[in-house]
Amino acid sequence: MPNKVMALADAVGTLTDGDHIAFGGGGLVRKPLAAVTEVACSHLSDLGLIAFLGGPDVDILVGLDKVRSVHFGYVGLDDLGLAPNFRRAREQDGLEAVEATEFMVLAGLDAAIKGVPFLPTRSGLGTDLLSLPTSPFKVFPCPLTGTDLVAVPALRPDVAFLHVNEADPTGNAFIHGDAFADHLLARAARKVFLTAERIVERPASKGTFISRLWVTGVCEVPGGTGFTSNFPDRPLDRAAAAEYAANAGDQDWLRNFVKDGRSTP
Repeated sequence: MPNKVMALADAVGTLTDGDHIAFGGGGLVRKPLAAVTEVACSHLSDLGLIAFLGGPDVDILVGLDKVRSVHFGYVGLDDLGLAPNFRRAREQDGLEAVEATEFMVLAGLDAAIKGVPFLPTRSGLGTDLLSLPTSPFKVFPCPLTGTDLVAVPALRPDVAFLHVNEADPTGNAFIHGDAFADHLLARAARKVFLTAERIVERPASKGTFISRLWVTGVCEVPGGTGFTSNFPDRPLDRAAAAEYAANAGDQDWLRNFVKDGRSTP
């Protein structure tokens, strides 16, 4: 089996301007902030982000002017409130955004996995999401029942970064806590890079399995979720998360926060 172990900088070096990137985890849980920091410190620009449950990953890159568009189900800092840079960009800066329900994001990823242009769902019916100017969703009658359904276009990231608890050198990996949409991102994205707490010869067979068949590269990055939590290895660093929530809207503070490595251990 091919050895896929590589440096995180080399993984980020395969990205190009304009790529659509997805980061795994959700909110303040298991966000691959080491990968986010590497992207933030790179030459990359004009990025599109795909976020099932976005948090500081989206907020950092939006705050540092790396992002052109965001396709999202949620972006925030959980019980610490709104993501300050994302909020400002939506309210003042004209950030391109496609707002969806969480289930719509899952359906879009699933459509990409299945190789079909869209999947039908009832999610979103009766909401303003379908009438927003940037909405790509279409209501159509079910050919079997005649009832209204929503067509959710396939959602295929160019690159996905996922943080896992354990991985072997070939890319087999396990997530021991909540996997959120990572199992779908791993199959929908064109390239998948894992940041792993540890690389082992044989990962413990528990949790959500990520197959080597879906993985482009494996980077050993202990503590790669930064101040966000990573069950069972680390709880949320609430003090650091609260400091981020209070100060990240100041771009100079955010730039120093990332440059000094404070977003990761």
